[in-house]
Amino acid sequence: MRVSIAIVNWNTRDLLRDCLTSISSPVGSPDLVEIIVVDNASTDGSADMVAKSFPNVRLIQNDTNVGFTKGVNQAFLASAGKYFLLLNSDAFQKDDAISRCARYLDKRPDVAVLGCRIEYPDGSTQSSCFRFTSLRGIILTALYLSQTFKHSYYLNWDRYGCFEWDDPREVDCVMGSFMMVRRSIIEGNVLLDSGYFMYGEEKDLCFRLRRRGYKTIFYPHAIVVHHHFGSSSKSDIAAWVYEMKRRATLRFLWKWRGKGVGWLANLLMTVGLLPRILAWAVGDFLAVARGRGTFPEQLLKLRVLRFHLAAMFHTSLFASEWGPDK
Repeated sequence: MRVSIAIVNWNTRDLLRDCLTSISSPVGSPDLVEIIVVDNASTDGSADMVAKSFPNVRLIQNDTNVGFTKGVNQAFLASAGKYFLLLNSDAFQKDDAISRCARYLDKRPDVAVLGCRIEYPDGSTQSSCFRFTSLRGIILTALYLSQTFKHSYYLNWDRYGCFEWDDPREVDCVMGSFMMVRRSIIEGNVLLDSGYFMYGEEKDLCFRLRRRGYKTIFYPHAIVVHHHFGSSSKSDIAAWVYEMKRRATLRFLWKWRGKGVGWLANLLMTVGLLPRILAWAVGDFLAVARGRGTFPEQLLKLRVLRFHLAAMFHTSLFASEWGPDK
């Protein structure tokens, strides 16, 4: 088996169909690839669609939403490919992107992880490479400098602000929406740290492999179209997604830089959040006044502040596994 493709799905039936159609025969011939879909208790008929329309796809159905990382680990255990590809259900390949990436890894045994060029549906390039989480990046983000000066090397340091997207280059981390991993360098049978429910797991993986001397490469000569937030765009879970990203940031620092750095990062993120809370309050009031939302829905955003305040006194929040009910 040459390439195993893992897709973790939660209520993205139509996007998942497009994704599976684009990879139905991606690497030369069907006997050289396996596709595994892990469905996290979707309620939109995703699993039935896969079973009926794509009988050659291996379907793993979970009774509950176990999260992205645990879903990927399930697929990894069930797979046999030389290369293991994490692919979002809201992404699909152009031309033969997966085959190109596999051929590149064949020539580069020193590379552990490969990411490709990722585009939005309108053809514009999506930022898909990141530096490892640091206090410097947190400060720049808290001051809103990285978001304001997106093309600055110094101010958008976390996202490679002056990045050239035309040539392969080594990076800290690539986006988990398309991440090809060399199976032979994975120790044990678990690929990702399941303490990350969703978001942050790709940085953790790339960091572990970097410490062992392996490289992560951005490869622009393969292209994937990514709809972005395919399963997390609904307003009722947007605040939870925002919290997940911030939890992931702190977990990474707590795990790899120590409790003190994790606590300081949480303090910086809390201070940076306060002006945003005020801006959200004003925006939410106007939205409700115009009939575009409800106060209970908008007040969900306060859960992010609640988490940061609780973490000031309980850093164990970074260490334990967490998910939608935690």
